[in-house]
Amino acid sequence: MPDNTKNNGNRTKKVAQEIIGYFIAIVSAVIIAILIRVFIFEPFIVPTPSMEPTLMVGDKVIVNKLSYKLGSLAKGDIIAFHSSTEDGKELVKRAIAIEGDEIVLTSEGEIFVNGEKIEEGYLPSGQNISYLNQTIMVGEDEVFVMGDNRNNSFDSRYFGMIQEEDIFGEFLIVYWPPSRW
Repeated sequence: MPDNTKNNGNRTKKVAQEIIGYFIAIVSAVIIAILIRVFIFEPFIVPTPSMEPTLMVGDKVIVNKLSYKLGSLAKGDIIAFHSSTEDGKELVKRAIAIEGDEIVLTSEGEIFVNGEKIEEGYLPSGQNISYLNQTIMVGEDEVFVMGDNRNNSFDSRYFGMIQEEDIFGEFLIVYWPPSRW
């Protein structure tokens, strides 16, 4: 009889160790997931039609939060940022010009950055785009952004430059819906 009691005690101890092991694994996985979400990748839902057809309203995307901590912003990047004018809303737009650039918008729908016309193959075809003729200088730590759906985009043409510190990541991929892969 004492042997049976000893076996039951060992079995209870092993079960308790296994439960603790699973608990530690689950807690570790949750902590790692939270750290990844807070510091590396953030899911984001596209809130407006300003980036169509590149990104559609309701597209669920992943934003890489490390890209500008480890590298630098480049013209043409699709960025996510906290808007200072849109009630702090988070927006996604394309970086057209960065600190020190001179932008010229023409009534023919052309954009020149530092005297060079930019080619924008990502714009919707057949869209008749025209801008007010204007020249804009991008200041220190600022970025000039525009949506790809130029005729339906509230962007730097209206609210001015965004501050680099307001950028929280770079668009990485659309993960939902699968039809957008």
